[in-house]
Amino acid sequence: MTHLQTTGLAGVLALCAALPASAEDYNWTIIAGHPPITRGVSAISEHFVPEVTKRLEALGHTVTWTEAYAGAVADPLGVLEAVGDGIAEFGYVPHLFEGDKLPLEQITYVTPFGTDDLGKVMKVIDQLHAEIPEIDEGWAKANNVVLAPVGIDTYHFVTKFPIETTKDIEGHKLGTAGLALNWLKGSGATPVAGALPDFYNAMSTGLYDGILTFESVVAPYKFYEVAPYITKINFGAMYASALTANKDVWDDLPDDVKQAIQEVADEYRDIAAESYRTGGQDSLDAAVAEGAKISELSAEQRAAYANNLPDIAGEWAKSLDAQGLPGTRTLETYMRLSKEAGIEFPRDWGTE
Repeated sequence: MTHLQTTGLAGVLALCAALPASAEDYNWTIIAGHPPITRGVSAISEHFVPEVTKRLEALGHTVTWTEAYAGAVADPLGVLEAVGDGIAEFGYVPHLFEGDKLPLEQITYVTPFGTDDLGKVMKVIDQLHAEIPEIDEGWAKANNVVLAPVGIDTYHFVTKFPIETTKDIEGHKLGTAGLALNWLKGSGATPVAGALPDFYNAMSTGLYDGILTFESVVAPYKFYEVAPYITKINFGAMYASALTANKDVWDDLPDDVKQAIQEVADEYRDIAAESYRTGGQDSLDAAVAEGAKISELSAEQRAAYANNLPDIAGEWAKSLDAQGLPGTRTLETYMRLSKEAGIEFPRDWGTE
């Protein structure tokens, strides 16, 4: 063999060693029940999808995506099942609607009136998942794997009528989602279950007199057009959704592909959190520019409202304990971790 042949063979061998053992053509569908004006969904389209594509191409693979948002494949209440059944490989799951299948993930919704600092909340959630493995077991039973938790900014009242004190909501129908309905217990208001894509029409047709929702969606969804009164009470930032993968699909992926996807998912988690953090004030400013009126309840009124609620956290925990789930352990752990993170509540949930 000549030197030229030897050198050429060495180059070919080096190139082969650099390539993945088996280049794959991946065809994946990623879905959301919410439209891309929801910040957790827009970050999927703008960062997660293109960045995963780029990094897997660097590994020698190709990825073709079908992006189906705004309920094109499943509405907000159906994404968990659609991903678990393999209709889509990835999904934006608003688990606040999945209290029956993912009860432990409802922890922030049964402990309202914490902080509006989303970063602190999400750090506590990361620690909670590490200490309570049963949380991830719930996702596995639904054949989903969480790639990135998604939190949202703090909730307020957005109504068709002015609120000067919390007594002003008495007799009104207020819409919200998931276990946030419990935040209206004992208030004199009538809670009505709904979801973001439905709120505008529900208020414009008189089904609701207002909603409990988070700051960053007020302007994008134009809620101020039908409910111009925004009353800040700060129910707190919440852990509401997750970017997930079908567990069967995920388990079959090569380790290097999983690593690349998870790295992008970690980036997505931080991008989405920052988008919600900064988007809240931007949303309120835009709403005011269009005629919305903003007021804020006093700290005393906020504390009084919180303490007037039944112990929704304790009731939740005991109910899960009776089902063989670690409800009380999850609640006690969350409250301890929150205290360690410097998060204060106007009441000590679960101790009554």
